[in-house]
Amino acid sequence: KLSQQGLSLLKEFEGFRGEAYIPVPGDVPTIGYGFTHGVKMGDVMTRADADTRLIEELRPYEMGVWQGCTNEPNQNEFDALVLLCFNIGPAGFKRSTVLKAHNRGDHQAAARAFGLWNKSGGKVYAGLTRRRAKESALYLTPTPDDESAPIAPAMPQRIDPESTMVES
Repeated sequence: KLSQQGLSLLKEFEGFRGEAYIPVPGDVPTIGYGFTHGVKMGDVMTRADADTRLIEELRPYEMGVWQGCTNEPNQNEFDALVLLCFNIGPAGFKRSTVLKAHNRGDHQAAARAFGLWNKSGGKVYAGLTRRRAKESALYLTPTPDDESAPIAPAMPQRIDPESTMVES
């Protein structure tokens, strides 16, 4: 299940709207914390109703992450993956580079791949870019019970010269 930290982040990302609205031109009616299923313009919702509905709405996204992961995520990885899945949908998540990199154990590549999901209708949105950066940071945050994470990662004393953009 999504942790309390993940739930708080989701609420921050989505924001609460008590009346149905269209987030961006061409999008679908949305209410509460980004709910779209069965929503029509003119609908209203209290924050308490949205909090209750959010727990139910999260289930298919949590299940989508569990079903998609062959490499079991820690709690922070799971939270970040669910936040992404909630925003891009289970179908998008299952074919995402984020999931592919996670499943092969390449956490750095998975974290970078969050940034690929910052567009809607072909347009880059600053809010999506910020959201992906926060999800990526959460994904890379070790959990207290993660024994594979070094307490203080070793850092090299000698650094290679800067490479060109083409080389990187």
